[in-house]
Amino acid sequence: MKHRLISSVILLVTASTLAFFTVATDKPHKKMTLAEKGEQARQESAEFEQTQLQKAREAAKTTSDREQEILAKSQSNDWEAQQLEKARAQSDERLTRQQKYLQQAQEAATQTRKIPKDTSIEPVQSD
Repeated sequence: MKHRLISSVILLVTASTLAFFTVATDKPHKKMTLAEKGEQARQESAEFEQTQLQKAREAAKTTSDREQEILAKSQSNDWEAQQLEKARAQSDERLTRQQKYLQQAQEAATQTRKIPKDTSIEPVQSD
């Protein structure tokens, strides 16, 4: 039993070592030169810059859309303000007209009316 267990462990270690070396030889690890590292960094930097530019464009478009919405809302508020101003002007005109009528009524009330003292009423003759 011990013998079988030891042989299984040895077989497992051998198989894993063989698999490791096979994978290692499939992809030879190549050391990059300084120039290659610089070129790779430039490529990554260019890709990063493009993604950042795209994000900035999307943000600018979103901001522009939001500005248009706000502008449309403020224009509708301008219409509302114009209507309020018209209503105020009409109200002021009405008050001015009422004050004018009130003043005329007060002037008429202060005038003395002369009623003739000789108010003889003649009887109406019927036929």
